Amino acid sequence: MDRKIKLSDLKSAVQEAYDNHKNDTGGTPSQKVADMNQGKFGISVRLIDGTKFDVGHSQAQFAMGAISRLPIAIQLLTQMKPQELVVKMGLGNKGCGCGCGQKPAEPKERIKGMHAKGVRAASLVEPVGDFDGKMEILSNLMIDLMGSSPVLDDKLYEATQKKAAEKDIVNSYAQVGYELYDEAGLSVNLYNRLRSMLVTTEQLAEMGATIAADGVNPATKAVAFDGSLSATVCAMMAAKGPKHMGKPWMIITGVPAMSGFGGGFVTVIPGFGSIAAFSPELNEAGVPMKAARAIKDIATKLNLNVFGSARVELEK
Repeated sequence: MDRKIKLSDLKSAVQEAYDNHKNDTGGTPSQKVADMNQGKFGISVRLIDGTKFDVGHSQAQFAMGAISRLPIAIQLLTQMKPQELVVKMGLGNKGCGCGCGQKPAEPKERIKGMHAKGVRAASLVEPVGDFDGKMEILSNLMIDLMGSSPVLDDKLYEATQKKAAEKDIVNSYAQVGYELYDEAGLSVNLYNRLRSMLVTTEQLAEMGATIAADGVNPATKAVAFDGSLSATVCAMMAAKGPKHMGKPWMIITGVPAMSGFGGGFVTVIPGFGSIAAFSPELNEAGVPMKAARAIKDIATKLNLNVFGSARVELEK
């Protein structure tokens, strides 16, 4: 089945979604970034052939938040096979047993203010015991993915580190026997630093398009990672989905996506490209409202569902 989309129709759908939702009300910015970008809204599109266009506040900077787990996952998949990663992250221990292996210890109670599995993922990044070495590898990867470097928000980074210290996160992990693969303080520090990085929708869309293009940045032509990993990366995005929206989002749109507390939302359509959006106002689930609604409208109107029988192709 052919699924061809005209560039003019894609641009029209993006503009229509922007216009329909730019004045939406409701939602509240995360307290972590409550003083940043209120009322702003932007959408960026990047395709695997280098086509790009933007609407609204596409250059507004916002914190990556949980989206930082995407480059972490790509790096981890360069270090180990998917099944090994599944086991080390404590996933897949039910059903068919695809994640067979000893399950890492989990917290008995959710440790508020810090995503435990995000810290575990950060602890897996090599080289072990070398914060600067880990950060350099991940920074270089993000530059290759985005075509430019994210910027550290020093104020946000210091605040998240202070909160982690106040909540005694490191000792909390130790008390419940939560398994990490590197020193706890280093792992918490690394994860906080990554999620405090500021990006734009333009950078997120470039990262998404690089994944969609099997690891090759469409703009710079830099090879960010082994293209054979793209399918696994997309599968991870599809399985996790935007915060607390994984199953409903995939059922409605069929498009792998991730979101973060800063208001960012990024999708990947393999072999086609990426759409990213930003709006700081979050719903009760912590998902950027206007961004999610806009991308849902675009994805459903153009039938971008990645589970279709044929890949989406662009006609200019």
